[in-house]
Amino acid sequence: MNIRCTPSNLSGKINLSSNDFSNVILLCAGALSKDGVTLRNLRFDDVGKKISDTLQYMGADIKTGENFITVSENRLFGMMSYLRGENEFFSLYCALASVCDKGFTQLSGIKSLDQSLVSNVIENLSKIRVATAFDDEDELIIWGDNDIVGGTVDAKNNPYFALAFALISCRSRLPIDIHNIGDLQERFPNFIENFNELGGKIEIIK
Repeated sequence: MNIRCTPSNLSGKINLSSNDFSNVILLCAGALSKDGVTLRNLRFDDVGKKISDTLQYMGADIKTGENFITVSENRLFGMMSYLRGENEFFSLYCALASVCDKGFTQLSGIKSLDQSLVSNVIENLSKIRVATAFDDEDELIIWGDNDIVGGTVDAKNNPYFALAFALISCRSRLPIDIHNIGDLQERFPNFIENFNELGGKIEIIK
């Protein structure tokens, strides 16, 4: 299955009906929005805390309450992170690095990751004109302030790749078509609906 992600600005409030990794994409999209994104009923587990801490470290504005979290734009800067076999975070951090306003992101521990995923992400970032370089075999540098042109990328049936490039599309000049999204809809059944309810533009294409 393939999807088209048209550049969009997510904002507003939403009551979550499920808690899964796809909700962190909505939080990250909020960091690109002046009006911000508020998620209610988010289970603030280790993943949620890790992402909110990361976004705050990068410069996003974050407010939390008893039953909600709001993330909104300030200005996103690059970061440093060591990945320990966390393939889903690799795709997400690459996406965040790509949409940063300034600076660069340094991702270490690349050798601990699925190398086919690493190669595919880097290859497709290059297609949409995101600047990357290896500092050594175990460290990837991704530059911010990219002029993301849009185009067609191939997730190769990795749903985390698809989530990451949907986030990147928020700051693209043209739509990003993501081919072969794998079991995205089965694993994250509410993602497209939630993304679009907040003003996003994801549609299923042939």
